[in-house]
Amino acid sequence: MNGEKNFQFLLEAISTDIISWLIRDNGLSISEAVSTWYNSETFERISNSDTGMYVESPAYNYEFLKRELHTGRFQG
Repeated sequence: MNGEKNFQFLLEAISTDIISWLIRDNGLSISEAVSTWYNSETFERISNSDTGMYVESPAYNYEFLKRELHTGRFQG
């Protein structure tokens, strides 16, 4: 698997878990959870391969999103 494919695979795996946790933990619909995730600054950071956040676990990254949703901004 080349670097870009590996990056996309990991990003999709993280996204799948986080979206399901948003639904479970916050009672969001699928569309609300997808919108929340893809419009978050956390997703923006993870989507930038230079940050290296995409190699961290979904649970680790979910903590950043929860803080962002609680405070209204990304706290890295």
